Amino acid sequence: MDATGNSGAAPYSEPSAALATTAGVLGVVLGASNLIGAGMLLIAFRSDPDTFDNSLAIFATLGALLLAFALIYGAILLFRRDETGRYTLTVASGSMLAIALAALACSLTGYESSYGIHWFDEGARAADAITSTFGLVGTLTAFVHQDWLAGLTTIVVPLATFLTAASSYTARWVAASPRRRAVPHLDEPAY
Repeated sequence: MDATGNSGAAPYSEPSAALATTAGVLGVVLGASNLIGAGMLLIAFRSDPDTFDNSLAIFATLGALLLAFALIYGAILLFRRDETGRYTLTVASGSMLAIALAALACSLTGYESSYGIHWFDEGARAADAITSTFGLVGTLTAFVHQDWLAGLTTIVVPLATFLTAASSYTARWVAASPRRRAVPHLDEPAY
């Protein structure tokens, strides 16, 4: 310590919240896109149930709703600086990313399922690329239509969410929670 009582250590600086905030916002956006996709599928399914495979429509809707909940809840927890939220966002966006990469790989290799899957009608390439942004339902649409542009589009937001949530900068921001700093360590003497 010097004469002024300073220990000579560098002053504490709060880690930047930029990546953590970006991860949270992207998580909310990705969750909302899953809700929109599930809503679109339910509306289309109710109006003409014979157009869709029943089991795929049910599992796609349930999967989209589950992902929407996980992503939005994870984002809320991340904004509260809870490590669970960061992990939830990483796992949920990573799951979507894995499905999107599989859809892209199938479209690039020309893989065709031997099953006749009944799904949304194939539209123009630009329309399919826009539809592919609607969460899990959009990813499945890109898979069924085997459009590489739509498959590529499905990767963008889940990849950005995954990278920002899994970032060490986000982890440091969460670990530097004001609540954690306010609690004295047990090995420090209390004066």
